[in-house]
Amino acid sequence: MSSTFGQCYFAGPLSYNRASECTQSMLCIRLNSVRVCSYDKDIVVEKKQVPWVGVALAIFALGHVVNLIIDKQDSEISPELKQQISDTIQAHRTPASANNVLIHEPNNREIAETSSKIPMPAELADVSQIYSNLNAFAALKRDGTVVTWGDGECGGDSNNAAEPLLNVKQLYAAEDTCGFAALTHDHKLIPWGMGDETMPWTRGVRPVLHDVREFVVAKGLYAAIKQDGSVVSWSFEDASTAELGSGQYAAPAMTDVVSVSVNYGAFAALKRDGTVVTWGQADYGGDSHEVASALNNVKLLYANDNAFTAMTATGRLVSWGKVRAEQKGREQVAKLNQLAPAVKVVASKNGFAALLADGSVYAWGEGELTEYHVPFPARLSRPSRANKVIDIFANNDAFAALTISRQLIVWGSKYHGADTTVLKDKLQSVLKVYPFDEGFVALRRDNTAIAWEGWELAENQPRYQEVTQVSKVVTYEREFAFLKQDGTVVDGHSGPKTDITQATDIFPTGLGFTVKRQDGSIAVWMREDPAVTLDKQAVDLSHMRDIRSNLLDVIALMDDGTVQAWDVTGRTSNVL
Repeated sequence: MSSTFGQCYFAGPLSYNRASECTQSMLCIRLNSVRVCSYDKDIVVEKKQVPWVGVALAIFALGHVVNLIIDKQDSEISPELKQQISDTIQAHRTPASANNVLIHEPNNREIAETSSKIPMPAELADVSQIYSNLNAFAALKRDGTVVTWGDGECGGDSNNAAEPLLNVKQLYAAEDTCGFAALTHDHKLIPWGMGDETMPWTRGVRPVLHDVREFVVAKGLYAAIKQDGSVVSWSFEDASTAELGSGQYAAPAMTDVVSVSVNYGAFAALKRDGTVVTWGQADYGGDSHEVASALNNVKLLYANDNAFTAMTATGRLVSWGKVRAEQKGREQVAKLNQLAPAVKVVASKNGFAALLADGSVYAWGEGELTEYHVPFPARLSRPSRANKVIDIFANNDAFAALTISRQLIVWGSKYHGADTTVLKDKLQSVLKVYPFDEGFVALRRDNTAIAWEGWELAENQPRYQEVTQVSKVVTYEREFAFLKQDGTVVDGHSGPKTDITQATDIFPTGLGFTVKRQDGSIAVWMREDPAVTLDKQAVDLSHMRDIRSNLLDVIALMDDGTVQAWDVTGRTSNVL
């Protein structure tokens, strides 16, 4: 098999078997701490800290219905969790699959109805900001009150908050995580809906925190920065107030913290004096004692999935975490203090790349390379004048460098777009670059877009397409689409949407896209499905100020403070 991203389980129609590794080339959707992939007629579930309701939603989103028959010998899964998995899949399975033999693709309406949701209020006005998370929405009104809807256990039911949501100045949410948090004008932080669906006790009432200045929510970890610069932190697994002070992810005593960065297992806090404090899992960067003497005069912190990098005021770089786990990584990190000053750092899931002031690039942390990787191009470390780099980009497991001559140079995993051999001379005269999870889009000066993805499992070559007369490129996770100058639209996976004309704008919305048209109507679609048109009487985006979406549903905030809603199947707010 190809390079791996973790311990996975293959879920087929009649089996639930452990696999030793999980390929990065599969069609995947990542929701919170779960990655669900389709391979042929199987489903692959990466087993981390998995919220199984999220698994079920992702399985439906991939267009499959499966029955998981759990290996009773799996000692890592408790009987309670086995029952939770079974109940979840049973609850989200359509009747046609109940015989444990038939597998079919549900239609989009079945997908949209896989969870019980609180509907959006019919009359929602005077809204100043809108927010979305994994499967719920929130609206902050001008009077400081909050309205929520969607999945009640994901934050859609604000009655679960410990205090009434009044005098609120800001809400916090993450698109791949459940829950919201409200910060009031008197500095109270009120979280609700945060927890793990597999552990119901974690969804209890969270304590209200006082004297909070800022809140960070990412990757299932949470950190509240208080007025004095101290920090209170926890994970979605923590079940009690005591764990806020003594759990694995509890912040040590400190003050004067300016910002906090988070990866999948650790925190790094930047203090006002330029020093850094870390905690959490040691191998994820929670233990920084080996580089502590170098962590001074720091101005910026960067995180990938399992490591951190600090940039000082002089452009010096310091990196720690799993980037130092192997000999090669330690050698790469040791060379960081020999580089020219850095001006930009980007991160993939496991590696980093830095653009240096002399126009060169340095990359580290990718681990031992295999035949499925394109190595870092040596010419970028000592570039000629024409090859000096002006910008760098990263997706999940590949990097791209744009030179002063407008050539794009790519390296990293071939399953994420690093193999550009079939593109030959097409990556010249590049004006803009748009990364997405498993590939890149390069927009050239002639308004031609070159889009390519990583290898398929059975085909050792990238998939690419060339779209001319492009006026806008949009990407979201593994999805991408193009708005052309003639008002037509091309979906990155299903090709031209021949049922859409006179388009004036396009937005990624959950697992699909929404297009505005000249006559005021909109068109929506998901994957290979035909576009559905909603006329201006149903949805009018002519005075739209903001747009938010989650897996399937979309909301838009209007200039007058009203909110309109629809989903990628074409349903509008009266049925959401």
